Amino acid sequence: MKAYFQNLRRLNVQGTTTRRPSPTPATYLAQIDPQVQASLNTEQWTELERVVGLAIPKPAPKLVDLRFEVDLLISRYFIVLMVGKDRRRVPRNTPVSKLTQFGNWVAAVLLLLGFNLALSTSVLMAAYLIKSALGINLLPGHFRGFGN
Repeated sequence: MKAYFQNLRRLNVQGTTTRRPSPTPATYLAQIDPQVQASLNTEQWTELERVVGLAIPKPAPKLVDLRFEVDLLISRYFIVLMVGKDRRRVPRNTPVSKLTQFGNWVAAVLLLLGFNLALSTSVLMAAYLIKSALGINLLPGHFRGFGN
């Protein structure tokens, strides 16, 4: 596994993408033993290709697809944030307790409030800096600084 990540780092340094291409039925069918491949007729081959194509999950559109890496001195981490509709066919195997649901709800509300606060602070700070850079004084004579 360590060699796999080192290979990904090497590829990333060279400027190529680190994401694997999405699998196609042909990539899976190429792994079949050549003798077995030769024994399949055209009809069997197309049916096998169709069934494998149905088994491969299709990517769903995401509202937010944010991926980035954090390089630290010791190791490298990647952070992924995706927001989209849950299109999984199989429901959760484990029942979710009411306490867990409440905790998830509280965490989501706190996350949204924190994001809103950070965004609002950034917008107000940018507006204040632009106002100051343009020399606009909204309350003339109100604040004269210390010692005046």
